[in-house]
Amino acid sequence: MTLGLCEALWLRLLLQDLGYLSKQPIRFFCDNKAACDIAHNPVQHDRTKHVEVDRFFIKEKLDDKIVKLPKIRSEDQLADNLTKVVSSQVFSKFLDKLGSYALLGAKVGGDAAVVERLRKAGAVILGKASMSEWYQFRSLKTRNGWCPRSGQGVNPYVPSGDPCESNSGSAISVAANMVAVSLGTETDGSIICPADVNSVVGFKPTIGLTSRCRGTKLRVYTGVIPISPRQDSVGPICWSVLDAVYVLDAIVGFDPRDGEATKEASKFIPVGGYKQFLNKDGIAGKRLGVVRNPFSGFYNRSTAISAFEAHLTVLRQRGAILVDNLEIENVDIILNPYESGESTALLAEFKLNINEYLKELTHSPVRSLAGIIAFNLNNSDLEKTDEYGQEVFIAAEMTNGIGKQERMAMEMMANLSQDGFEKLMMENKLDATVALGSGMATVLAIGGYPGVSVPAGYDGDGMPFGICFGGLKGMEPKLIEVAYGFEQATKIRRPPTSPNNLLCPNEPL
Repeated sequence: MTLGLCEALWLRLLLQDLGYLSKQPIRFFCDNKAACDIAHNPVQHDRTKHVEVDRFFIKEKLDDKIVKLPKIRSEDQLADNLTKVVSSQVFSKFLDKLGSYALLGAKVGGDAAVVERLRKAGAVILGKASMSEWYQFRSLKTRNGWCPRSGQGVNPYVPSGDPCESNSGSAISVAANMVAVSLGTETDGSIICPADVNSVVGFKPTIGLTSRCRGTKLRVYTGVIPISPRQDSVGPICWSVLDAVYVLDAIVGFDPRDGEATKEASKFIPVGGYKQFLNKDGIAGKRLGVVRNPFSGFYNRSTAISAFEAHLTVLRQRGAILVDNLEIENVDIILNPYESGESTALLAEFKLNINEYLKELTHSPVRSLAGIIAFNLNNSDLEKTDEYGQEVFIAAEMTNGIGKQERMAMEMMANLSQDGFEKLMMENKLDATVALGSGMATVLAIGGYPGVSVPAGYDGDGMPFGICFGGLKGMEPKLIEVAYGFEQATKIRRPPTSPNNLLCPNEPL
């Protein structure tokens, strides 16, 4: 209990340093009524010296009203340790539900598989991050990082900067040093891009390496709120490659609740896990394909271009063999979701999977995509429907399952991946590709390939940018060696300069 209280007090001090001053005592939950009584009781017999010291430390905090110690049942706790900063009941009420009021009050039947694995590994889960509403799949008009329930997420480096994609809150919380580790789900760029612009490490695993499920039923989507089983992948967002790899080791593995995908990918998991590939000299001898076009073009007149060239020099000095100026066949088509077939497939997949997910919830105000659309229309003041619309939702609702058109779209993406990224990797015998920024995310997304974004520098106005390393399915070990070697050779990342950057003048977090 004392250790847990120390952690809670440390968190309180950290939040104070960030400018958050709480006038309320810490609610420190305990599942042992006797322990609560002892903490309040000034007389306790047959105690050891250590218990005596711990008890007076706890009682002092209680008397000063710094902490409260309510009783809570073990099954309602957030994790399996004796004491926690928040309970699972409080946790379920945190800002989540894809940032939508339509899911306010929705309840799941249990933890996602990745959360189960994190707890088993000893992680303490502090809360849920805000995000772009509905993975920014509701409308093309909504802003990155915005959702109606928590307002606009703010880039901690440049408040006016783009926090990027749906898992912006996960990246912001790590970048602002609120937490060391967070998780995100990537369908197309939702880990790689927020990591890139918030100066943190984002690791998107091979599809199926991490489960998307929860609960006991053998259903595919009862954990992670879905868009596409072909492209959704859960991965870590962390301060460092080392942290990301330790989290990855904890959350990968076969799960019968997501059996087809995790069975296929589990063959890639190396004996001994991924930590063994954290080698600072791992760059030596690696063949890296440098893909400039069109990704470097996104940074015209930016200091990122010169920084990228300097980083390529570092890679060469560390023993990498660079195969420069490589081109991905049909990359322009791949990056256009309407030409590649990605939009056609995702619309149909989203409707099917979100309807299935909502039906499986223990309780939910809405049970279908049509219900969400109706809620948004009836609650425009909350959801800002008049301002942002919901045309993507409506387009998805108009689909009728996976038909000929959708199968052709999926086949087209498979062919584009095979003739593009896979061909590039295999013909050049590459261990990984390297590109500036997060533009490669779509190339990796439609093929289910892994990628890692590592901080690479800061533009003239302080806006972060990263380098993305990509590989074929199951190439996580090589990506880890390259990403970790690059990180250790450059050590670019720095924390935000001011906690005031976390405060948005127009919309509260």
